[in-house]
Amino acid sequence: MSRIARVSSLLLVGLAVVALVGPAATSVVAVNDLAPKVVLIVGPAGGATPYYRRLADEAAAAAVKLTPNVVKVYSPDATWANVKAAMQGASVVVYLGHGNGWPSVYSDALHPTSQDGFGLNPHAGAADSHQYFGEEQIGSQVKLAPDAVVIFSHLCYASGNTEPGLAEGTLGQGQQRVDNYAAGFFKAGARAVIADSYLAPRYYLTAVLRGRQSIDAIWKGAPNRNDHFLQFASVRTKDAIAQMDPDNLSSGFHRSIVMKASLTSHQVIGNAIPGANEPTPVVEPSLVSLGVTFGSPDLIDPPTAGTKTTLVLPIARDVVALLPAALMVGTRWDLLDGGTSAPSPVAASAPSGVPAAPAPAGGRDPGTTAAADPTTDLVVPEQQGELVAPVPARRLASGGVAVAVTVPTNPGLYRLVSTVNQPDGTAYDAATQALIPALIVRVTAAQSATYGVPAAATSAAGATFDLGVRVANLGRTPWGSPSTSQSVSNPERDPARHATLVVRWVDLGGVASGISTPAGAVASSILPPGMAPGSSVAVNLPVVAPPIPGEYLLVLDVVDPVTGSLAAAGVPPGIVRVTVTG
Repeated sequence: MSRIARVSSLLLVGLAVVALVGPAATSVVAVNDLAPKVVLIVGPAGGATPYYRRLADEAAAAAVKLTPNVVKVYSPDATWANVKAAMQGASVVVYLGHGNGWPSVYSDALHPTSQDGFGLNPHAGAADSHQYFGEEQIGSQVKLAPDAVVIFSHLCYASGNTEPGLAEGTLGQGQQRVDNYAAGFFKAGARAVIADSYLAPRYYLTAVLRGRQSIDAIWKGAPNRNDHFLQFASVRTKDAIAQMDPDNLSSGFHRSIVMKASLTSHQVIGNAIPGANEPTPVVEPSLVSLGVTFGSPDLIDPPTAGTKTTLVLPIARDVVALLPAALMVGTRWDLLDGGTSAPSPVAASAPSGVPAAPAPAGGRDPGTTAAADPTTDLVVPEQQGELVAPVPARRLASGGVAVAVTVPTNPGLYRLVSTVNQPDGTAYDAATQALIPALIVRVTAAQSATYGVPAAATSAAGATFDLGVRVANLGRTPWGSPSTSQSVSNPERDPARHATLVVRWVDLGGVASGISTPAGAVASSILPPGMAPGSSVAVNLPVVAPPIPGEYLLVLDVVDPVTGSLAAAGVPPGIVRVTVTG
């Protein structure tokens, strides 16, 4: 737009405001046609989402005093389709939610389809999960207004940080994260990208819309500035300058900006695109009209912690042909039993830079950790059961589709939730997702067992009774080992090693204390040598009931010659409640 046209636009805005005393409809249309468009996006961020919505609402309330063209796209309806449509022609974009950047401990290279962008709802209504849309989609599918400003608030990675609990790394790594996170938005037309981990976005939004200062002065004058300013040339964006203002001289990366030099807030509002109004609602794609139905999902291999297996979504053979040729499937694991803390959910084979497992603090990310992070946890890392990352599915000749999945590394009871996605990774609507039943999965440890025993039994005091047990090895390794020859010419053999099934009494009433000792067992049985994973054996144990009537438990355990007691290693024992009568 020429300088004269910009001046004319501003004059028309002034005339329209004056005309508010006259016909209201005409005035509102004129203002909307020329006012800068502001888009506020709140992605799903677990327990922090309500707080993020409140911050966005406060910013929106301040913005409408300066421009009537304010669009809010909040979780659970912050899908990529809705966000993409809302951002077209925007002069200012504000985003609060999950961030996923690089360098990170999760990948050895930048993955532009999932990093340096937004964490959004996979489909409308999916408030409990998020999917990443990275710089590739933003740079190729969004066209912002000239001189647009993007404001990231409360993100991980965007300002050079990592995640709470992870080492933030070196200053050089922080600079890379800042530069990378801005690149896709510059390709979409932005001329400044501001990231602030803790300051509410209202300050930046109102300062930009007032049109009185340079963008550089607005950033440097923020109320939470540290006055540790450092500047470097952008590697990713030609002619852009990046700046950081760490908490300390070389750590605590919570404030940054990447911008084209001399950009002013007057340019931002003066180059607003006429008619960039709120978009019409986007219709999500659906498979419901095709009559597609899914059978109960299944895993091909036993779900042992940390292993890979295949998830099958059954579909009738005559219906599979109706599906897109490049259907994608995403998965997430929701921990149900409140057991040990599980890792960040692993989608099918953890593609495109999506975290495959949690990294311990300081893991592969060298360097410093900020010594004094702000006393708040509102910049939130990934949480169990939130992340959905679709991968291409393969069709099965028998009907249905299948994808590889990685089982969580911690044992427990999980809900495995599947989503079906279009070839570009965007999800089908909620009605389609509702067609796929969830799968309840008991994830077992590397060493695990199950005991087929009756829940209860009755015996006379001091009597002997037979306890029938079917014990199965559900772990990844055999119990013990068979005997082996050293060589053909050497007759010496390694002796067989056996695991042992042991049974102990536990007195529930306390009247017969001393029946069970820590090292003793009231009954035991030697199991076959080298009992393989997935195998089971039936055992008949003669058990002598305690001499005193009362309520007891029979506790069953397997003692492996290498691991020792599986119960001591965290494997749930077998339990039989026994009533001993007089």
